[in-house]
Parts: sequence; C-alpha cells; structure tokens
Amino acid sequence: MRFLLLFYIFIVSLCAHQLRENYLRVDYNATTQNLLIDFEVETRLLENSNIDDNHNEIISFKELRHHKKNLLHYAIKHIEFFYHGKKLTLDGAKVTFHRYQDQTYMQIEKSFKDIELYGLKLHYSMFFELEKKHKLLIHITQKRDVILDNEHRKYLFLSTTMTQFQRFKVFVQEGIYHILDGTDHLLFILMLLIPSVVKYVGTFHGIRKSFLSLLKIITTFSIAHSLTLFIAGMGWYVPNTTFIESGIAFSIFIVALLNYLQKYGHVSYLIVFFFGLIHGFGFANVLEIAGVSNVFSFVVALFGFNIGVEIGQISVIFVLIPILFFIMKLSYRDRILKLITLGTMFIAAVWFMQRVGLI
Repeated sequence: MRFLLLFYIFIVSLCAHQLRENYLRVDYNATTQNLLIDFEVETRLLENSNIDDNHNEIISFKELRHHKKNLLHYAIKHIEFFYHGKKLTLDGAKVTFHRYQDQTYMQIEKSFKDIELYGLKLHYSMFFELEKKHKLLIHITQKRDVILDNEHRKYLFLSTTMTQFQRFKVFVQEGIYHILDGTDHLLFILMLLIPSVVKYVGTFHGIRKSFLSLLKIITTFSIAHSLTLFIAGMGWYVPNTTFIESGIAFSIFIVALLNYLQKYGHVSYLIVFFFGLIHGFGFANVLEIAGVSNVFSFVVALFGFNIGVEIGQISVIFVLIPILFFIMKLSYRDRILKLITLGTMFIAAVWFMQRVGLI
C-alpha cells in the first residue's frame, strides 16, 4: 500500500508539471499590409537548459533576462516564417518575460511591413523533442484560429476568413485537450466522484444512480465554471492569478479531506458551486492568452471551449466510475480510498504552497 501511494503521488506530480501550449497572435492590417507577430512561449521546459546559474532548480526572472539572447536564438531556430520562400528573421525582436496563471512566459514581438498574408508560411518545431504532446495555438486577428502539433508543424497563412463553425471546432478540441491535460481539474472531478460511488455502492441500480448523482454534481460545477469563464473571458473581472491557482489547489485539498474523513454528505452542491467559480477563472487562461478579440468570434470560441471541457469531463467520468465500483467490491476498499484521498491531499497541499510562494 505504501508503494501504491508513493507511485500515485509520483505520477500525478509529474503530470502536474507538463507543458501545455504556446500561443501565437498574428495581427494583420490588410490596408497597410503591416504584420505584427506576438509569441507567448512558456518557459517551463527551458528550465532543463543551462540557465539555472545558481543551481537551485528554480529559474528566476533575473536568470531568464541574463540568458535572453540564447533563449531568443533557440526560439528563432524553431519558429521560422517564410514570405514567398524568403525567410523572415526574428532577429531584433522585442523580448520580455511575465507571469500568468502560475506559469512564466517569454513574449516575443516583432512587426513587418509590406506583407501579403497569403504569401506567409510558418514552420514550427519548438519543444517537440521534449514534449510530443506540445501544441501551438494560433490566432489570426479577424480571420482564423489554428492548432499546430507534433504531426502538423507547418501552416500556410491564407487571406480567407475562418468560418465560425471552424473556429468552434478548433476550440472544442482545445477544451477537450485542456481538461484531459489539466491534472488539478481531473483530481477535483475524482474527488467529486468518490462520494457518489460510495453512497450508492451495493444497491441494485448502483452504477446508474451514482452516475445520475455525479451528473447533478458535475452540472452544478459546470454552471459555476461556465459563469466565471465567461466573466473572465469577456474581461469584466479577473482575480489575481495567485488567488485563482492557489484556490484551485485549496478546493482539491478540502474535498479530498472531506472524503478522507468519510464526510461524503458534506460534498454539497453549494461547495461544488463555490469551487466551480474558482476553477472557471483558471479555464479562462486559454481564451485570454489566445487573444480572440472580435466579440462574436470570442463567444463562439468560448462556447466551443466550454463544450470541449464538458466532453472531457464526461469522458473522465465514464472511465472512472467502473474503476471505482471495482475498487468498492474489494475487501480492503476503505484503505485504498484513504490512500487515494490522502495522496490527493498531499499533492494539493504541495501545489498550494508552490502557488502562494511558500516552496
């Protein structure tokens, strides 16, 4: 059992530090033929390079700025723009560093003149040698949204406008990926699932009742996070990122603690709704950095992303319910559930301390 707990903590802790995606905003003015390129490069995987000057395993802004030229050189090698076959260099680009949603980004900005969009092509290969699931989310102002991945590394810019249905599909896919890759949100769903399974185990229609019970809980969670996702995405109110990220970790810890104490009835709709509001601000990360500016296009992207999140959540539920019911048939089920909830409490506590800057 000790080995199981250690293995569980190890695997989830690794997943918590996966690279998610980089972002590219392309602002194009067809009248003046001016092109502005704005990259948001997550620096997490750059921490494996030789930029940790004091060898404390923490990359500071000072160290990032000290190695700015080398980091830009790395980016130039893996972000290549071609205009009618001629390479457009990113040399001389403006490079800054900033924090957003518990992640550090290197922002690369450069403008070009006399560019016709249909003649522009991008070759992208950053981070694929380190993380095969890495993605680049591209937003072209007023035109289209595209995702590049390990299997699709090239993109030919076109002057045609993206249909809203195409934009919807792109963000549905991004929503599914976001929830399946978001270990903190997955752990929260697992902690919500346990009370529903325990409550109806042993009944004739146990699986069906558990699923319906959980469906009500998840619906409450979805309504709450949809509300704050829309509020944050529209820019009406965005709390401090430290509060959002630490709040998500705190919500996982509290629900895990209630499960550990077997206070399953205390995982109420009110608690789920409150914590769902916090998680919604966390989901807004993708939409805000992606920079979808047109109001109607943004609503389409928001709706698609939210649908994707729900598809991801339901998929997880269908996988976890049979597993948990199998566990409930075992004679030592209580010990297994305590190990799972205890491991989740430990992970959430570590995340919380990291996100508030205690470790």
